[in-house]
Amino acid sequence: MPEPSLPWLLLALAGCGVLLPGARGLLDIRAALQSGELARLASPRHWLAVRGLLGLAAAVPVYLATAALGAGALAAAVVSAALGFAVAPQFLASLRSQAEQRLIEELALHLDLIALALEAGSSLTAALNACAERAPAGPLRDAWAGAVLDIHAGTEAHEVLREIEQRFALRPLTTALQALRSAERAGVDAAPVMRERARQAAAARFARAERQARAAPLKLWATLMLCIAPCTLLVLAFPVARILAAVFDR
Repeated sequence: MPEPSLPWLLLALAGCGVLLPGARGLLDIRAALQSGELARLASPRHWLAVRGLLGLAAAVPVYLATAALGAGALAAAVVSAALGFAVAPQFLASLRSQAEQRLIEELALHLDLIALALEAGSSLTAALNACAERAPAGPLRDAWAGAVLDIHAGTEAHEVLREIEQRFALRPLTTALQALRSAERAGVDAAPVMRERARQAAAARFARAERQARAAPLKLWATLMLCIAPCTLLVLAFPVARILAAVFDR
């Protein structure tokens, strides 16, 4: 039994080295995704340990499935671990892109609520509070609620808005908040500024929906050609083969 013990020993040592920091890193990434703090995803905590943990998670089932191969099982597990380690950045980038897309989809409604409150004569703090009370639950709503608390605690509104920009690192939100800060600093009515930003955000969301609608037929065509058509040929192949066999037997 000494041969199988070596791979298990190596896997156990690797697991002990990356399990605790990797789990902490995964929890930190999860918290950043839930709170919408995209800037934290640029350099997550314990990122190397997280990549190692993902590689280990890919290697263990491969080794268990190929254990009968002996040394080949260890080689397959090492290759799987290397692939898991290598694709981890792409996986994180995909998660960040999805989270960013969700925030952009929600942003138009939030800007519209703030612009509506400002047009009704509310102050900036009251407008943010109205958005925090009436907007759908999500990271942006939590950010507005926290901003209102910070402003009531004595923090300048410009500093609070700057912190929100840095936390989300979202270009449309940064542009809107910079315009809002500039209007407040210059003493200009901020309602038309936010209304224009809300229109731009809504137009961008509509344009994305149009692009997705145009891409849908292409995806359906690819599914048809790659999945449905080959399966149809396979289903028809058996009766055709039986008919041909009966014809040639005569």
